[in-house]
Amino acid sequence: MPEELDAEGKLVSMILEANKHVRYAAICDIDGKMLWHSRRNDVQSIMTIEDTRASLKRALENWKEREKLYPKIGRGRFACVEYEKLTRISVPLTNNHLLYVHVDAGKPEFMGDIMKIVDWVEKYSL
Repeated sequence: MPEELDAEGKLVSMILEANKHVRYAAICDIDGKMLWHSRRNDVQSIMTIEDTRASLKRALENWKEREKLYPKIGRGRFACVEYEKLTRISVPLTNNHLLYVHVDAGKPEFMGDIMKIVDWVEKYSL
């Protein structure tokens, strides 16, 4: 029997459906443990799962550093890093989990869809 999706699992599915340029989406806890993750079936992985875990850990560390500035500049909504082959977006969730997404590089049209996801996350306090 397939595993029932909770709100975070649905979010991962929603992101993959939102834009054809999204390659991979995951949600992890504050320790970097992947709780949900999925890759688009019609794309070849660029990074191994070990590479992804290491990148995810660095993203978590960066968010922990950013939190120190929240009293001065407010809570971070998302971070976006563009590489030659992919763009990595991370979105902190209110439950101390992190949404982590890989998108094809050089596809600026994905940002509108990502901003809709960020707004949805904030609206539903994920």
